[in-house]
Amino acid sequence: MASETPEASLQVQGAAQPATVPVEPGAISPNGRNGHRRAGLWNWVEDQFALRSLIEEYMIPVETNTIWYTLGGVLMFSLVLEILTGVALSFAYTPDAGKAYAITKGLIESPGWFWVINFHYWNAFLIFALVMIHMLRVFVTGGYRGIGAQAKQGLWFSGFVLAACTLVAFISGESIHWDEVGFAVPWHVSEVFQAFGLASAVHYGFAELRNIPTATEKLGQIYAVHISIAPILLLLFVVMHYFLIKVKGISIPFWLKASGQKAPFSKHIREWVIYGSIILGIVLLIAVFVPRDPGIAPQLVPDSPYFGATKGPGALGTKPSFPISWTHGMNVFFDEHLGINPDIWGSIVGTTLMVLALLAIPFLDRSEHEPQGWVKAFDLRQRGWAFAAMGLFWLVMIVGVIQNAVAEAG
Repeated sequence: MASETPEASLQVQGAAQPATVPVEPGAISPNGRNGHRRAGLWNWVEDQFALRSLIEEYMIPVETNTIWYTLGGVLMFSLVLEILTGVALSFAYTPDAGKAYAITKGLIESPGWFWVINFHYWNAFLIFALVMIHMLRVFVTGGYRGIGAQAKQGLWFSGFVLAACTLVAFISGESIHWDEVGFAVPWHVSEVFQAFGLASAVHYGFAELRNIPTATEKLGQIYAVHISIAPILLLLFVVMHYFLIKVKGISIPFWLKASGQKAPFSKHIREWVIYGSIILGIVLLIAVFVPRDPGIAPQLVPDSPYFGATKGPGALGTKPSFPISWTHGMNVFFDEHLGINPDIWGSIVGTTLMVLALLAIPFLDRSEHEPQGWVKAFDLRQRGWAFAAMGLFWLVMIVGVIQNAVAEAG
């Protein structure tokens, strides 16, 4: 019998033993780092839901691990906590126009619920502030610029929708508190319908709002927007926004020199956690030690000091919270300075100008690339019209806020 050759012996051994693919030092294999399958619940979640490619294997410039580039993540954490505390509050709240104010007041005064509703309230202001700061940072750094397939206008537009949904959530949340300030929301919605001649068609007149059964229907609609429509849209567009960031690439701060070094996205998430813990911790302390005022009972409730009033909340001296105070200010501005009635056209025109200004910015900015340095960032020859659009947005808001602050009842 012929003896086996060394090559045949190797073939036999190879048939009995599976071949292994050498893994370079530091490389990531299908089984984990360095070819070893990793154990643990989180690693199982990473494997089964393909999170590793989104977190550990997704590399971003190290320069983005700064507070200005992590506020978007802190905003996401704030939105999640806002939704979670809202879910908890939904178990204790009923959108009944005759009871909602008493329920809200009871929650504020309850030892067990006060910190939940206070955090929900103050965190809403933080969310508004983070949206404004994040928007300005993206604008100044030109985070929407690019050419062809690398252009990032979609990021700006998805961010715009997120900001709009956040504003809707804030307005509807202000309404379901159902004090006189909250009652002003459906009152102004009725004024908008009246301005376009639709109030009778949609049964949204002042008479319906002064009647508890029909007002309950309107409050229920606003409640549905607040607890379902707005949060669902927010979550969908948050996912889209982060997907676009991963596909299009995160922008680099122009005030830092690019080193070319990369860091896993997991480190960026750790920065989110650090800054988020600090900022949200401050909000929690405010929620514990600074309880919100339940306000005045709405005018359709018999125990309200405004019960039976023939004028609306604004005419009685009621002013909205800061994030939307510009709407009341624009109404006053149109009435007192421009002589335009009904004054709700102030909110309509102001909102239209702000929306058009933000949507136009990516088209007005003639820069082909993200600015590299402060000079390019403020180059008015390339970005002048974009700065004018952003200035129009802030002009409407500032004029409205100031006018609201100095406005008197009437």
